[in-house]
Amino acid sequence: MKPDISGCMNYGVEKVKDNPSFYILGFFLVAGIGVGFKLLAQGAAFMFNLLVLQSILGIGRKAATVPEHIAAAVIGIVLGFFLAPFLVGYFRGLRKEYEGGAAEPLDVLLGVDVLTSSVSNFALASLMVILGFILLIIPGIVLAPILPLTIFFLAKGETYGLDALRKAIMTLKKNPFLIAWNLVFLILIAIGTAAFFIKLIFALLLLPALLVVAPVFTCATYMLFEQLTDDPASDEKEQNYRRMAD
Repeated sequence: MKPDISGCMNYGVEKVKDNPSFYILGFFLVAGIGVGFKLLAQGAAFMFNLLVLQSILGIGRKAATVPEHIAAAVIGIVLGFFLAPFLVGYFRGLRKEYEGGAAEPLDVLLGVDVLTSSVSNFALASLMVILGFILLIIPGIVLAPILPLTIFFLAKGETYGLDALRKAIMTLKKNPFLIAWNLVFLILIAIGTAAFFIKLIFALLLLPALLVVAPVFTCATYMLFEQLTDDPASDEKEQNYRRMAD
């Protein structure tokens, strides 16, 4: 099926308007859990610096700064793998909405039943992307779409072994335009991150808009993935949605 980009974006806008509590609050909940992991990583790295580097090894405070930052980055990456079940929960909510149901913000927490498979698939996908960014950035940008694709397939029930990651790679190979699509989302994230380094007034104006735009783009991405994965029911579901929209 040929992807309908404008249809996906319209779908995202309409869905977020119909159920903002799930799309916006659910997205905010996932983002909040991610921030919590980052803070936990920084706290663990600080304790590592204080108790191990300075107290036990006797390294000076300034000399221990770089190892502390490295420890924070490594711990943050590892803890980031455990964001996977919550992402799966959010994508399950997207799937429920796509199939005509009504998702709730707390659906985000229900992905823990696939903790092992989601973390293993997402961890390997993340390591591939991280390695790609280390290798002159471009390979990381090329591989980045396998992250949401892996979560998509996990939400669709591909939880055996590394099936979700394998299907994500196959889908990206068949649809390289997803690289540009995902790059737009990465730019949105970069803008949101940059807001914290700009004057507070700009952050206050920009972040609320991103909290709406990001769920819309995520919802549109889900529909795009449905269109690209040869789901026999996809055409019928999309036609039903368009009839309802008309």
